[in-house]
Amino acid sequence: MELKIRNGKVEDLEESFILERRTFLECEAASKENIKIRLSEFSDGFIVGEIGGKIVAHINSGSTNKDDITDEEFKGLIGHESGGKNIVIFSVAVDPQYQKQGIASEMMREFIEVSKKIKKKNILLLCKENLIGMYEKMGYENNGISASTHGNAVWYEMVYSL
Repeated sequence: MELKIRNGKVEDLEESFILERRTFLECEAASKENIKIRLSEFSDGFIVGEIGGKIVAHINSGSTNKDDITDEEFKGLIGHESGGKNIVIFSVAVDPQYQKQGIASEMMREFIEVSKKIKKKNILLLCKENLIGMYEKMGYENNGISASTHGNAVWYEMVYSL
């Protein structure tokens, strides 16, 4: 089946929230309220991937002029600047049933194009150690361990220059 990628909309809230909970540990997953805020306030930075009309993947983000992406409040778009130079990915989620099929790579390629269209300079994200290689293959640079302690995990800062 073909993956259809489009911008997220508020009507996607329930499916996106369920996907987030299926993909991340409870202490790491975005709250329903934060997903709603991201969909309503920055839909340019929220894309979903559908197969057969079902959302199987999403990438959501915020925008800022800051280079430090460890502020937990920013996940609720507090401090979000739609014209900021950096776009910060909060989550790349692919339904476990659809993982290891290239969907994350396809979604990230589209996200890079979206980021270029809205004139961002960098894409920033935090990931766990096991995902560093995947992001490096996509062209991201590893800037080392982040100060973030979100979900009591060790996170690595990754940057993609547009």
